[in-house]
Amino acid sequence: MTVEWTLRRGRSSWLTGLVLLGLTPGIAHAAEYVDSPYRDRRSFSLILGPGLSYTELIGDSDADVVKGLDAQLDLGASLSVGYGGDEVFVLIRGSLRGPDLSVVGGFRSVFGMEAWQSFVDLGAVVRPFSGPWVGPRVAFGLRHTFSERLAVYGGLGLTLGFGSGLRADAEGFTGVQWIFPVSGSE
Repeated sequence: MTVEWTLRRGRSSWLTGLVLLGLTPGIAHAAEYVDSPYRDRRSFSLILGPGLSYTELIGDSDADVVKGLDAQLDLGASLSVGYGGDEVFVLIRGSLRGPDLSVVGGFRSVFGMEAWQSFVDLGAVVRPFSGPWVGPRVAFGLRHTFSERLAVYGGLGLTLGFGSGLRADAEGFTGVQWIFPVSGSE
């Protein structure tokens, strides 16, 4: 009788443990912090923002050296990927210096789940008209979400350009991000 009762008790506690283990992911998911605007974890954003850059440009000869400050304007879009609010983005960047349009694209890795978040951009820049130049871009910054649909950000970045000589840019950028959920993500 004692052995039979012990076996039943062992089976029932094993079965109880299995049921609790099965419910744990559901409980953990229900208790997960939901951050705005990435509640849906999939969203599309429109981006608009001004910035400043400092350029050092070395052309084919020493007489072609250009350097100095320039104002820029970014217009673009991003799409969030994954569960942490990370994004892939593409921007068209205009310049006051002249007809210097460039295309900036890359991956933005976001850190933090509160209203203030930090990010790191890894990407590339293509300048087809004023060179051409192609090169890597690394940037870091902060983003603040005011509501589920509006965020502002700012940061610093470095770009190298290879092609018609060598180019290096240091940039300070800001922007506004309008965030929209992607259909089917809710």
